Amino acid sequence: MTRKEIVKHYEKDAFRVVWKPAKCIHSEICIKTLPEVYLPDEKPWIRPEAASIQDLKNQINRCPSGALSYEIKDLKKEAGLIPEATEIQVLPGGPLLVKGSIKLTGADGTIQEADGNTALCRCGGSQNKPYCDGSHKTLNFE
Repeated sequence: MTRKEIVKHYEKDAFRVVWKPAKCIHSEICIKTLPEVYLPDEKPWIRPEAASIQDLKNQINRCPSGALSYEIKDLKKEAGLIPEATEIQVLPGGPLLVKGSIKLTGADGTIQEADGNTALCRCGGSQNKPYCDGSHKTLNFE
């Protein structure tokens, strides 16, 4: 049985911040970059009205896991600047960071597609495999 993915939306005019909590690796780049927007101890925790759309785009494009993305008006989802070729980066002590479009086939044959940034588990401790959930931090993974 497949779990339904949780997706949250936070809007500012025609701009929509999309958050997928299961993809979040808790790097805290969002909180450190725009602390006036990302307030983890409050509900709603994302307040896009507190920053310019350009600042939101710049921050979202830096999200290492792809948990944050954005949509504009009726345009299809933009995950920021998607490179021409898919890039894979090994993060020291952390996940594989895949930048670009991917098609991932699970062991059970299910296919998932993703654009932008996707963090894949390297440590084996994730409860959200094949995606990273930040478990490498508690496992002292090297």
